[in-house]
Amino acid sequence: MNKLIYTLLLIIFSTFSLYGQNTEDELKEFELNSFADAEIKVKDSTNLEFHIIGVKWGYALSSIAFSTEQAHKSIKSPKNYGIYYTYYHTLWGSMPYFGFHTGLGYTELGYDKRFRTSPQGVKPEVYSSEKEYYSAIEFPLVAQFRYDFWKMRIMLGVGAYGTYIFDSNLADGIPETINKIGVGIIGSGGLAFAFKPIELHFTFDYKYALNNFMDPTIYSDEYWVYTHSNQMLIGVGLYYRFGGKNKKK
Repeated sequence: MNKLIYTLLLIIFSTFSLYGQNTEDELKEFELNSFADAEIKVKDSTNLEFHIIGVKWGYALSSIAFSTEQAHKSIKSPKNYGIYYTYYHTLWGSMPYFGFHTGLGYTELGYDKRFRTSPQGVKPEVYSSEKEYYSAIEFPLVAQFRYDFWKMRIMLGVGAYGTYIFDSNLADGIPETINKIGVGIIGSGGLAFAFKPIELHFTFDYKYALNNFMDPTIYSDEYWVYTHSNQMLIGVGLYYRFGGKNKKK
């Protein structure tokens, strides 16, 4: 009987000793200094910056907004192209999703002027039209925000632009009542497919001029008519990426 009791006590003591040793070994694995020699490389997104430059072509729908009711329609134009540059960087070292977009392009502004040819009150109403196209050089200046994932990028932009009209499809050229120099605001969005160093962009731009497209007294010296050009453009661009910096810490 005594031998049995001694045997049970020996088994219990051995079990607790083994458990204590295993627990001590496990705790050693999780000491604060256990990973002191491990090299951890974390990408610092606040230091990502690169440049892209390329060409873009677009299909536009242009019109004129009148302050009074005027019979007119939009015009369509495939003649919209240019060379553009974007610099992606941190905004004062605090915003890793910022970009600066600019360039120089050719675009067509204008509208489809409508003239009623049927007598007043006669149905159906019949109109004739005269499409006015104005060739212009355009200079955008846009703050662009981006979100990169996989090999794609979502882009949103807001900014300003300037235009200079230098030609027209009218027989007598650009009328004196047209303001050749214009400024406006621009909003943009798009999706990019980035295959370094080449990028393919699909974009949408909306532009609205802040200045009058025509002289406000064009119809009457007493009752002014305010006119503002506007344009919606769907574009596709091919860009080259260079000068990237990607710091790690």
